[in-house]
Amino acid sequence: MINKNSNYGFSPKTKGIKNVFNTPEYNTYKANKVKTQKRKEKLFKFTSLGNSEQSIKYLIIANVLVFIFSFYIFPNNINQLALYNITSDSFQPWQLLTSMFLHGSIMHILFNMLALWSIGNAVIRTVGDKKFLQIYFVSGLLGGILCMLFCYSPVVGASGAICGILSAMTILAPDTKIYLFFVIPLNLKKFTYGFMIFSLIFGILSMINPAYGFGVAHFGHLGGLIGGYLMMYYWKKKLNF
Repeated sequence: MINKNSNYGFSPKTKGIKNVFNTPEYNTYKANKVKTQKRKEKLFKFTSLGNSEQSIKYLIIANVLVFIFSFYIFPNNINQLALYNITSDSFQPWQLLTSMFLHGSIMHILFNMLALWSIGNAVIRTVGDKKFLQIYFVSGLLGGILCMLFCYSPVVGASGAICGILSAMTILAPDTKIYLFFVIPLNLKKFTYGFMIFSLIFGILSMINPAYGFGVAHFGHLGGLIGGYLMMYYWKKKLNF
């Protein structure tokens, strides 16, 4: 038991500690720390996989890992995994799947993953993981089949699968406003239909002369758009999404 009048009380020590941590320098440090944490939280919310559904996290991680390995660690193997025309000696059936996880440049994968993250989260929260993955892979495979038949240069990218997700979003929320190139406001339904027509026209032109395709697999986009549209249209009618 401690006498209240003795020097063994702890209140002076407590006051001393408070004085140490109540200096202008410490308060400035604490305020800067709070600001830094808020900036990190905003960055996390905007770019984070943590703000995404599980399936989208795993798809983004898988695409990034395959890109790193194929582009920087084993660049010679990319030719075996890209999708070739079915008449080519280099064609292999597994390329329909492997080509969906390959990308030709940092900008290519950056834009594809940004589109997957921004559109995919809205779709998956409506249809669920299982149907989302069905749309993603069926659309990607259908886009690959059209490329396998009508594209004459090796094809890589998840664009076909992501176009399928875009079509699904169009069925679910056709009047949503999107911003093309982050600037131009467009109606989602008009944008998707216009993109379909654009892909068909330039896909045909690329068959006449590959230079008219500008190095883009337009049939891959078209196949993905058609696949996602048909699947989501059927589910909406059948299951009343």
